Amino acid sequence: MVVTEFLRAGLKKRFYITCSANVFIIALASYYCLIINIPFMQGAFTAITTLPAFSWLFLLSVPLLLLCLLIIFFSLLSSRWLLKPVNYILLLCSCLVLYGTLNYGVVFDYSMIQNTFETDSQEAISYLNPQFLLFFTLFTLLPLLILVKTKVRFGPVSQEILSRSKLLLGCFALIAVIILNFYADYAATGRNNQLLKKELIPFQYLSSGYKYIRDQWLVTAEPFQILDPTPTLIAPTQTQVTVIVVGETARAANFAYQSYKRDTNRYTRPFNVTYLSNVASCGTATAVSVPCMFSLQQHENFSRSEADNQQNILDIAQQAGADVLWIDNNSGCKNACNRIETITITPDNSALCTKEPCYDEALLAPLKRKLANLSQANTVIVLHMMGSHGPTYFQRYPEQFKQFTPTCDRSDIQNCSSEQLVNTYDNTIAYSDYVNSQVLQQLAELPDSIDKNFIYVSDHGESLGENGAYLHGFPYSFAPSEQTHVPLYMWAAKNNQRINESCLRTLDLQQASSHDNIFHTLANLIGLKSSRYEASLDLLSTCKANNNKANTHHE
Repeated sequence: MVVTEFLRAGLKKRFYITCSANVFIIALASYYCLIINIPFMQGAFTAITTLPAFSWLFLLSVPLLLLCLLIIFFSLLSSRWLLKPVNYILLLCSCLVLYGTLNYGVVFDYSMIQNTFETDSQEAISYLNPQFLLFFTLFTLLPLLILVKTKVRFGPVSQEILSRSKLLLGCFALIAVIILNFYADYAATGRNNQLLKKELIPFQYLSSGYKYIRDQWLVTAEPFQILDPTPTLIAPTQTQVTVIVVGETARAANFAYQSYKRDTNRYTRPFNVTYLSNVASCGTATAVSVPCMFSLQQHENFSRSEADNQQNILDIAQQAGADVLWIDNNSGCKNACNRIETITITPDNSALCTKEPCYDEALLAPLKRKLANLSQANTVIVLHMMGSHGPTYFQRYPEQFKQFTPTCDRSDIQNCSSEQLVNTYDNTIAYSDYVNSQVLQQLAELPDSIDKNFIYVSDHGESLGENGAYLHGFPYSFAPSEQTHVPLYMWAAKNNQRINESCLRTLDLQQASSHDNIFHTLANLIGLKSSRYEASLDLLSTCKANNNKANTHHE
């Protein structure tokens, strides 16, 4: 009996670690400082050591300052009942953020948190790969196991308050010494490297997450805003169809129309589309750019919550009498199509869905059915592509469209060579170009008695390893041009009664433009008379057909 009890006690001691709450807090803060915040420490080291003159003492003060801030943070979570449960969740989230930052260079600011919340399961699964599983095991499961096997010893309340106060007092004192001696260095470094603070884990994603939850779930619902109560359509002389293709993750740099070295646009070239080469996106993620491009709001003042709660150009067109349809092969329209008819491509309704998501050719069948059954004089159709969405670029095109090889047929794209990665991405651009050519062909085959208009624009761009950055979703002010410079091209059938087709050839192809122009350009393209229309923001304001001057009295 005594031996049994002794063995039990030995097993407990062997498999459990016992420590005081203060030791637990310091150990946890040290792990976050030295491991979880590796990206921040690397960025800080680079920023400081590349200065013309820097102090080693200043450099050494950075981890000390971060450690003190983390100790203060975890001390706030040191309740007897919350300490471990909260840290299970916090460690899991922090390690996922660390993986994203280390491998793709992304930072979890407000827009990335929004993008994360709106990511569907299929998109999330695309990030699973052997490297992620190994990383998850080493940096998440093992630390979680240690947390589980750690017993935190709490003393009497008065004793805990006293010991915690001493710990916090020491941290505040050290912070004061650091700030007094290096304030100017921190101010200058922070001012010149503003991205650094966005790499602080868990502070940045917790702050951004709170703001997102506050804006989405903790605000009082406002009445839906009608921007134009009396829009009308210009009386057409013949039936009109406008097709808007929203590209996904297509960056302008890899378009042949942009003087790219490869012919990634050979399918649409026979249609003589008009390509604008200096177009900026509203955001660096779908969750921002798609609702923004259809919204009256502009990049500088864009608010997703406001955009969701007011009419966009599609709503106004529908209210004016147009037949509006959204066909989606992506992760949804981000509320831009909430009030109009929507068709979602799924494996149930397309043979091109051997994998999910489906290939973009799946958009062509419902488009063809719609074009064969036009029920109103003015029809607007939006096709939302899967396009070049990463990291699984190799799943975005059929095997016969593997034009550029070798390819990167994996999701941990940072482990592919630059050649493989670019080849795979270029295949997605070429395949999207093929799909667009089929859309244009369907329009061209409609009777001459129908006016046909087409516009393609991508929601945002993509980083392919330039300066260690991958994917998209970076804070806009820090985002590289690869994520914000997007392609846009237009086409109109000859003898078009709405838009003077020959005028498209005379547009200033270098003019600076952006998603801010989409609302007003679409109003003109559709033939919409609206009090919200501004000719100065209309890319086609000089290309109205002679019978289309009715918008001028609203400008």
